[in-house]
Amino acid sequence: MKRMKNAVSLLLVLLLTFTMSATAFAAGTGSITINGVSDETTYEIYRLLDLESYDKTSGAYSYKVSTAWASFFATSEAQNYFSVNADNYASWIAGEDDATVAAFAQLALAYAQANGIAPVKSSDNTGEFVITGTSGKFSGLDLGYYLVDSTAGALCGLTTTDSDAVINAKNQIPTIDKQVQEDLTGMWGDVNTADIGQIVNYMTIIHVAAGAQNYVLHDKMSEGLTFTHNTGIGRGVTEIKHVNSLGVESALTEGTDYTIATTCATDSCTFTVTFSDALVASLKANDRLLVYYNAMLNRHAVIAGDNTNESWLEYGEEKYTTHDQTKTHTFSIDIVKTDSSNQLISGAKFKIYDAVTGGNEIAVVPLLAADDTTPVLDANGNPMYRRARTDETGVEIEVKDGKVTVVGFDNGVYYLEETAAPDGYNKLTARKEFTIADGNLSATFTDGIYSTGSGVHVVNKTGSMLPETGGIGTMMFISCGMMAVLAAGVLLVTKKRMSMIQD
Repeated sequence: MKRMKNAVSLLLVLLLTFTMSATAFAAGTGSITINGVSDETTYEIYRLLDLESYDKTSGAYSYKVSTAWASFFATSEAQNYFSVNADNYASWIAGEDDATVAAFAQLALAYAQANGIAPVKSSDNTGEFVITGTSGKFSGLDLGYYLVDSTAGALCGLTTTDSDAVINAKNQIPTIDKQVQEDLTGMWGDVNTADIGQIVNYMTIIHVAAGAQNYVLHDKMSEGLTFTHNTGIGRGVTEIKHVNSLGVESALTEGTDYTIATTCATDSCTFTVTFSDALVASLKANDRLLVYYNAMLNRHAVIAGDNTNESWLEYGEEKYTTHDQTKTHTFSIDIVKTDSSNQLISGAKFKIYDAVTGGNEIAVVPLLAADDTTPVLDANGNPMYRRARTDETGVEIEVKDGKVTVVGFDNGVYYLEETAAPDGYNKLTARKEFTIADGNLSATFTDGIYSTGSGVHVVNKTGSMLPETGGIGTMMFISCGMMAVLAAGVLLVTKKRMSMIQD
């Protein structure tokens, strides 16, 4: 027999009656046919009560407790549903609504698991459950009140329609929808863009199916995402809500309604959320569970590629939904420094801001390898930079060999300010605007010569050389001055002589 987990998968109480006769009898066998079965699902049946006699016309049935279940029906919990007299005859005394019947079924199957009560028959045993098309049949059953369990976690109905009981397995399976929030718009979807160091918000929606049981949400993040569950600082799983079919929301409580584990023994996931049996038992078809959590895009993020986060739901007895995935993208820029002839020059320093004037500095730090000490170099051997986290102090970006790469940018408009120009070149007097839109701003070179229109291009120009002391220009000024002085002297002497002649 396949072991059940903490609670049941398929909850069904079947009242089996056989023959169309109106007379009472206590012999014979019958069958249970389940429509809509799955080859991947295990079906097991338990006989709780023996049907001693019945009159189908009047609806009178006489049940006695099956020997294997005597201790169960003696419990106070079972006596909330059944009354058993001194002669071992059992009568249902609880409400007949679906929720009450399902609660009793859960109670009975949990008792079977805890006390080692074996099913009467199981589809895992060869020949006991014959599948034809989409239907399966248990045959040769003693008459009685049966409980049907399935690893699919789908709730079937109660039937007494004819001697060979037929039920329809709803076989609904839960589904999930995973989404990530784009910070620029606040919208939820499958893809977003982010900065390195940014906290990325996620939401996984669990769509509940009938017969919900053993719900465990698994989540796995790629290397570029860091998950830390610490509700005290609003990180990790931040909130879980239950939404009923009418849209009414209620917040769930960690430790009561669910627990969180950040280690996964078998599937290398990042964390799991295990929902309590009591909560899952209360869920209805078309309910939703909304799980909100976040992670930081870290320095190992894939640049211009997919930083993935995927979720899947474990349910029933080791059943799993398909995986749903989101993708987070971040980008890089190449800052290229040239003279007016597009020749690369070195020695400039820059900072990046979020406004054309004033604004906030976009801090960057050197990009380091996994050992946190070795600088990461580009193809030309130049150190690279990355966006800094909020707890890091930024540095100036220094351009060596005419180009530098900075990684980890979200989509958006940015402004590059030159804080120091190469020796002999004029510094930019205003910030240079650049825009990232779903792609890297990469520089292109042809035979080592920069190709215009790529990367973030900054041109510096040299100033004109001014005359210096002792130069040819100075000598010319002195000579001209001396000639002017001599001319003035000659003129003065001539005028004096003319004045003497006139006198």
